[in-house]
Amino acid sequence: MSSVRYDFFDAIFAPRCDQPLILYGDESISYGKFFDRSLRLLNHLVQQGARHGDRIVIGLENRPEYLELMLALALGGMTACPVDPEISVEQLNKTRQVVKAALSITSYDQLAYALDNSVPDCVAQGGLDVPFLVVFSSGTTGAPKGIVQSLGNFFSAAAAFAGAVGQQPGQLTLHNWPMFYNAGLFNLFACPLVTGGRIAVCPRFSARAIGGFWEDMARYQPDYLYLSPTMAASLSKTYKFFKADLAPLRQASVISTSSILYPAIKDEFMQVMGVGIRPCFGITELGGSFTIGGKETAAFSVGQVMSGVQVSIDAAADGELLVLSPYMALGYLGAEGHIDLFDRNTPFRTGDLGQLEQDELFVSGRRKDSIKKGGELISLSEIEDMVHATGLCEECYAVGKPDLFWGETYDVFFILQAGGNAEAVRDALIRLFNSNLPQVQRPDQVHAVDSIPRTASGKPIKRLISYQAVQ
Repeated sequence: MSSVRYDFFDAIFAPRCDQPLILYGDESISYGKFFDRSLRLLNHLVQQGARHGDRIVIGLENRPEYLELMLALALGGMTACPVDPEISVEQLNKTRQVVKAALSITSYDQLAYALDNSVPDCVAQGGLDVPFLVVFSSGTTGAPKGIVQSLGNFFSAAAAFAGAVGQQPGQLTLHNWPMFYNAGLFNLFACPLVTGGRIAVCPRFSARAIGGFWEDMARYQPDYLYLSPTMAASLSKTYKFFKADLAPLRQASVISTSSILYPAIKDEFMQVMGVGIRPCFGITELGGSFTIGGKETAAFSVGQVMSGVQVSIDAAADGELLVLSPYMALGYLGAEGHIDLFDRNTPFRTGDLGQLEQDELFVSGRRKDSIKKGGELISLSEIEDMVHATGLCEECYAVGKPDLFWGETYDVFFILQAGGNAEAVRDALIRLFNSNLPQVQRPDQVHAVDSIPRTASGKPIKRLISYQAVQ
């Protein structure tokens, strides 16, 4: 059978039929075997009643079958709705209702490879503009949103970004991010796939199992490694306990994504590991990552904007970054299951504070990560970087809040290092602020907290930090 979607993926898989795509423990799955298994999975879903246009909720841990399922849904013109496999039953049911799911898959026991590997009729329905993925935003600064991306734009954006990064056929990407996270599907699956690369599927990164990360690095010796700033900071602070061989890390191209790479985190990683981190920047609504920098970029630089994407700065909105991208998502998922379409001819307001210097983009935080206190704009990300640079605490976050007198002000929350004294650190931070900041820029309060609420990808949920601190 020939169809637009089948032909699109056949052009990727057929020339590399015998080449390895997935490494998983001692198992190696070729491009040809992966494609065949995806077709068999699709036929199994069709036998279970799934049809073209259906939305399928997926709540599974990292395994090769997850990625095979993604290809199966892409071929079938179905929409994947990935969620955290650890969410509660109540949250899962709510998600199913919101997306109007035809099926939810929360156990690998629900999947099977049909004996039939023929191409089912649903593959011929529709083209590349069909909805392929609903990614729920992290909810870091507000309520999560369901972002709907088309199949064509998702993989076109991946091809463009992989080209900007310089990925080559056969190169290996270590996949240790949650597969339900956008980076887990875009950067660590689609990018290596469209360039003929290989993917080592590993358990998702955990600060409680960093030894496993070093074992995976030694075993697979990847060409590409993605780290969130939180992951990079965790590795730097714990390396003295592991003393792992740094050779595999130093041979990899290490790229930071997910949130701002603070200069203090980047510098500490270089000092401890001897490895430079390449920053990249992306937004799910715009298709994923669209900038990439080098190992020696300046503070808060996210590198060069890839070809085809236009960026501008709205000076009247405190320097908000505006982006016009050909890979823009279709829109947000509405409350009744419909799609509220984006205006593709209007630059997207990112909510990020940006600055352009020649062709290099700098992002210093969210507009919500900046406040106006008495009319003076204060960058909370710069406050956080000031604290990180001192090494006084394990983590630090500045969180804005309304204030009757100032309009807005902010508090600082920190996590102690092992064996630290909360009062001593709090006093030291207050002295730091008093010595380096004018009165109007100083925080209202400084709190020690035991932990920081996070998304599954490790991003801090700032809107919950202050709430948790007073419980």
